[in-house]
Amino acid sequence: MAGSIRLVERVPTVAEHAALFEGVGWRPYAPQAAEIALRNSLFAVLAYDGDRPIGMGRVVGDGGKFFYIQDFAVLPGWQGRGVGRLMMDRLMGWIADNAPHEPFVGLFSTEVAMAFYAKYGFEQHLDALTGMWTVLPVDHTGGA
Repeated sequence: MAGSIRLVERVPTVAEHAALFEGVGWRPYAPQAAEIALRNSLFAVLAYDGDRPIGMGRVVGDGGKFFYIQDFAVLPGWQGRGVGRLMMDRLMGWIADNAPHEPFVGLFSTEVAMAFYAKYGFEQHLDALTGMWTVLPVDHTGGA
């Protein structure tokens, strides 16, 4: 990993969040939704190469029992170079330092990233639990 990589503990701006989402091929949040979501983060970290943001990750949840790693992204040119490991170490360390007792830590993963997250103890629990989710078809942002 290049020596110019540094981590900053702060929530990304809406623009940084959108740029990193687009950089990894994800559709950015609506700006109004991003502003609210980012403001309600428990903790976040950004990775920089010089002055350029190249990765981010957030911790969201109730701050007591349930914590989720969210919006974890590293730009393709920096993947496989230890940036994700540095960010996950910081996120998991924050949870370990701030959770009162035996936190439940969850995340969603692509197939490709599952081996990376397994290094942090994450595993599928298909025999015990099934993760379920939905996206409601609403738009109160005034956009299309």
